[in-house]
Amino acid sequence: MAFGCWQIGLHIQQDKIAALALQRVRGGWALRRWWLLPLPADFSSLSPPQTENALVATLSPWRRELPWQHAVSLAFPANRTLQKTLPQAAMTLRDSEQAQWIASAMAQQVAMEPGALCFDYQQSPQADGWSVTAARRKDVEQLQRVARALRLQVTAVTPDASALRQFLPWLSAEWNGLAWHDANQWLWANATGWGSAELEQTPSLSHLEARLATTGLVQCTTHVGGAICFDPWSVIGQKYPPLPGEGDDFAVAIALALGAQA
Repeated sequence: MAFGCWQIGLHIQQDKIAALALQRVRGGWALRRWWLLPLPADFSSLSPPQTENALVATLSPWRRELPWQHAVSLAFPANRTLQKTLPQAAMTLRDSEQAQWIASAMAQQVAMEPGALCFDYQQSPQADGWSVTAARRKDVEQLQRVARALRLQVTAVTPDASALRQFLPWLSAEWNGLAWHDANQWLWANATGWGSAELEQTPSLSHLEARLATTGLVQCTTHVGGAICFDPWSVIGQKYPPLPGEGDDFAVAIALALGAQA
């Protein structure tokens, strides 16, 4: 990847869009720009075509500020994905056959046509099957249409919770995962999984750990206070003011930018 490329994370939230551009420099990462773009007040209640129009209208002025050489990782809501573990096929399959088999197996489990799903897969941590993430194709294509309308160079569409895994190499040894929340939900990630949980049902990090039957999660936040936290901005070696007043809004965007390689 060329050092001149801006790696951009774009996180569409309930009422705003957080975007952030990083650039590789000697010794680490440099912050190039950040943007916090408000969405219409009724955004969450818009129809799919209206949602696309609102996103294009909001992002068009922002797009004109990007350099030609850029790579964008778009966030996809983890709560609109489905995660399954599938066993290995009974026979050895070529890569294309393996993808077809997984698509068929996932479609059967959710009672949908294979063509209605987008999916990604990797070998499960136990190496005895496949960890599969699927989403409705029409939801993914909606984001792709917005990206095409804006002429963005998109390198990945990544579940927002999964993006948090980019921070794992920076965690201290005593922590095995991390969690971030906005006004509505938790997003969490560790080496073996990721996901989301409604904040109303899991009001604290300890509640989240109990729900997941795990320990060792650290909260991803800039509001350190008296608690032990992981500051997502700490991975950026070169930062120049002004920085955003509410840094937590950019946690997922930072994680996305770290993985948005051209």
